[in-house]
Amino acid sequence: MIEAELLTCQDVMRLTSIRSRTTVWRRVRKGDFPSPIDIGNGRIRWRTSDITDWIETLPERRY
Repeated sequence: MIEAELLTCQDVMRLTSIRSRTTVWRRVRKGDFPSPIDIGNGRIRWRTSDITDWIETLPERRY
């Protein structure tokens, strides 16, 4: 089994250009953003595949 890469909140913010942890968590609560997983000892991570899938579903902005 291939182990999925896990991202910290800082990693997620860098990849998505979201500027604050509060915004990440607000979007998670609203259901507009992938939910993280709890890997134990209070550590929360996001699967890379969940974040890249979310990015892929964003609409293109055309000018």
